[in-house]
Amino acid sequence: MTDTTQSGALAAVTANARMAANSLHHPTATSAGQFLINHDNVLAAAKVIQTQIDSLQDRIKGALVDLNVVPPGDDDVSVQVAQEWNERLSQQDGSYRQRVVEYMSSLNDLVRQLQESAKTYGYTEQEIATAIGTRVE
Repeated sequence: MTDTTQSGALAAVTANARMAANSLHHPTATSAGQFLINHDNVLAAAKVIQTQIDSLQDRIKGALVDLNVVPPGDDDVSVQVAQEWNERLSQQDGSYRQRVVEYMSSLNDLVRQLQESAKTYGYTEQEIATAIGTRVE
């Protein structure tokens, strides 16, 4: 393979990788559900969200570690394409890593908000901790 052919192939593969990675940044639309929180369901709602956090936590930690593309070879194309994927998956703003971390953070924030709502409804910190299975922060 000549240097010109190799450079052209590298450019084509890198461009395809960029196009594929860019398509990852266009999430599909979802309809947001709404629910009404009141005295009767605030603790149950917090428990549901906390259960989701607990079930995802370990799996997400492992998945984020594994979110790394290893070049299948030592050639320039393999190395550069793997670097491009790793930047898109883990390093750039809007990466999958960042989205997952933000999602988990939003779930934790929601539990804290529900805990505060429960206090407003008159539940004690002990009642909240017992119902949710965590400490009130």
